[in-house]
Amino acid sequence: MTAIDTEEVLALLREAGAGLCETFWRDQPVLEVDEMMTAFRRIDGAANARLKRALGRLYPAIGWMEDEMGGAEAEDAETAALAERGEYWICDAIDGAVQFLRAIPNWAMSLTLMREGVPVFTAIFDAVHDEMFHAVWGHGAYRNGVGIRVNDRVSHYQGIVATSQPPFAGRDRRAVRQAGVALSAMLPDVAAVRNLSATSLQLAYVACGRLDGFWQFGDDGFNCIGGMLLVHEAGGRATQVDGQPYGLGAASMAAAAPGAHASMLLRLQEALEA
Repeated sequence: MTAIDTEEVLALLREAGAGLCETFWRDQPVLEVDEMMTAFRRIDGAANARLKRALGRLYPAIGWMEDEMGGAEAEDAETAALAERGEYWICDAIDGAVQFLRAIPNWAMSLTLMREGVPVFTAIFDAVHDEMFHAVWGHGAYRNGVGIRVNDRVSHYQGIVATSQPPFAGRDRRAVRQAGVALSAMLPDVAAVRNLSATSLQLAYVACGRLDGFWQFGDDGFNCIGGMLLVHEAGGRATQVDGQPYGLGAASMAAAAPGAHASMLLRLQEALEA
């Protein structure tokens, strides 16, 4: 398997983030949905392409998987062959596109290296606030180079938790129903439920102890798979709501410190079964 230079990859992400910040602070909010889609494809597409070219030069043996807008499929025969060998990048140049396009400074960049279906490296970069979260399988999780851990809460009760929805969530009626049931069940338990930012960044906040837990229903692997590794390496747990392992294509996600994760899953499962 290919060895990567972590600092080199983080530097590439920082460079791409600086370019996105220039666009973000310069452009006016985009209001109409069709215009938002056009702007997203232009801005995100350019940043995605730059990262793909740079990483391709450095690591030509590692494939590239298309983003969430294009579907979780390799884009051509060569990339498909590389992915079958077990190594590929998943990149979301702008996680939180709605916030980005509405000039709300709560978006992030995420880049994850997959090996045989498992994330082994991830970086989640909040370029606006200059916070770089990254993790390497078996080597811990970090914020701007300093180790991070989930907090020590043993239960989600009276905690500060967060939830979100995948892109185009309304298309998955089952996930919409589950989200409503879960929110109604969790609100009486906790001090607050929030949707603070990009999904990947909220998982980073769980990993560094700012949030006590996070859950979501619907397939959102491009935004969650790297955060799963970050939470895991920070000492937490990230699974599906039914307790099954989380992976690309999973129908739900729940992440927290071990004790809070257990109580949160119990509460969510009880609510969904009622």
